Amino acid sequence: MLPDAAVEALVDDLVEEAADRLLEDYKTSIGGFDYPVPVESIAEHFLGYDLEITNEGLFADPKFLGGISFETNTIFVNASVEDHEGRYSFTIAHEIGHHILHKSLYEEMVVDRSQILCREEKKKPLIERQADRFAAALMMPRAVIRRSQAALKNRRPPSSLSKAIQFAKEIQEECHFSNVSLSAVVNRLKDLDLIDQSIPYQTGVRWRMGYRSSLKYRLYKFLQRIRGG
Repeated sequence: MLPDAAVEALVDDLVEEAADRLLEDYKTSIGGFDYPVPVESIAEHFLGYDLEITNEGLFADPKFLGGISFETNTIFVNASVEDHEGRYSFTIAHEIGHHILHKSLYEEMVVDRSQILCREEKKKPLIERQADRFAAALMMPRAVIRRSQAALKNRRPPSSLSKAIQFAKEIQEECHFSNVSLSAVVNRLKDLDLIDQSIPYQTGVRWRMGYRSSLKYRLYKFLQRIRGG
């Protein structure tokens, strides 16, 4: 694993630009495509990686969602996410992010080239957060979101989770982001400051309300109990 100090110069704007550049290069190579972004094709046919869905070795543990081997040009996806299109596609895009952002540094700094960079469900060092940001930028380009009718009519960033979810659904449908989860769309809108920053990042396991929203919800439930009594 690369230490934070080795990759801290890769700020969010550079990660976004790298994703935009890859998408443009891919479009040029095939003459364009319709959304959703075909991350499998980018990985296999454009970057030359083999995709391996497995539950063996490290991937017997479902917390390891995916990995990439620069030595064998292989992207691994844990079999546990194969039937979850959003997590499956995002994992591939995440590993593509490692290829674009980190391969040269990895080859320069890591002696044992047989090591696999693994994507864990919970562990998020800087290198993993960068690959997540890249994946989101690749699958949900900021330019596409910002010129959508849903974004243009959204004059004030939603400040409640329910409104953020509704906004995310509109973006997902209009932009044809059908291979990403709704929670990933919410997180992308948060990254782009299109929803209120009080709304926390969503995990996809359960919806998480921001502090202010959770207070409102608890007050609402309290009043319900009083009225019911």
